[in-house]
Amino acid sequence: MKVDRRRMKVLLRALAVTAMLSGASLSLRAQSDVTQGSTIFGTNCVGCHGSDGRGGERAPNIATARNITSLADAELANFVRNGVTGSGMPAFGFLGDQGIANVVGFLRVLQGKTADVKVSGDAAVGQSLFFGSAGCSKCHMMHGEGGFIASDLSDYGSGIAPERIRSAIVDPEAVVPPNSEIVEIGTARGESIRGVLRSEDNFIVVLQLENGRYLRLAKADLKRLNHTGHSLMPAEYKTRLSEKDIENIVSYLVHSSNPIDPALRRRKGAGQ
Repeated sequence: MKVDRRRMKVLLRALAVTAMLSGASLSLRAQSDVTQGSTIFGTNCVGCHGSDGRGGERAPNIATARNITSLADAELANFVRNGVTGSGMPAFGFLGDQGIANVVGFLRVLQGKTADVKVSGDAAVGQSLFFGSAGCSKCHMMHGEGGFIASDLSDYGSGIAPERIRSAIVDPEAVVPPNSEIVEIGTARGESIRGVLRSEDNFIVVLQLENGRYLRLAKADLKRLNHTGHSLMPAEYKTRLSEKDIENIVSYLVHSSNPIDPALRRRKGAGQ
């Protein structure tokens, strides 16, 4: 059989690049410090990409967008190091190789991506729990329904390992993203305000209240600013929900992620 040497050369080169990227991915993942990556992300990335990495007015979703989650660690590191010309994404080469690896490691925590997703719970029961007794929808949006203060979970379960979703439910403070913690404020007028920290500098603090409204306050007008270190996510799900309940909610989050499972399209009043 006649071999096209040019095509074979291109193929071998592509395989070599793939192998190199795969090896680099493993190396980056093994060497990253997620805690440090979380701090760097909060300082440099949150302002544009949001505290959960799901985008904002100035930058796209890098936590669940498939064109981003499908990239190898080495490719992500390259974007961080060199920026993206014409997109507004600056270069962060000054972080150094270790700092960049840490950011990529933390981004993978936000993404929680895996190729093998298997769940055994009842997604329909999980849906009822989500919008009912578990109270998830009080804070989280799901396909246009639910609360505003926490992240939209419409496609959260897409490609995420069930173990990581379970961990987010039962141990929500294992990793609290910077600028996404509960803070308590006392104003000079005697008001007590509790909300999720969205941004802070030397002069201004921005909170998001439970009704979704943003509140911008000058620090000079505050009598008290308490960083609780706690997540908005309830810490008692591990004891309040049974293992079966948790498995059902995990199954719902996985099955209802985009593309939407038609069987799980929520009807008004269902599950309440």
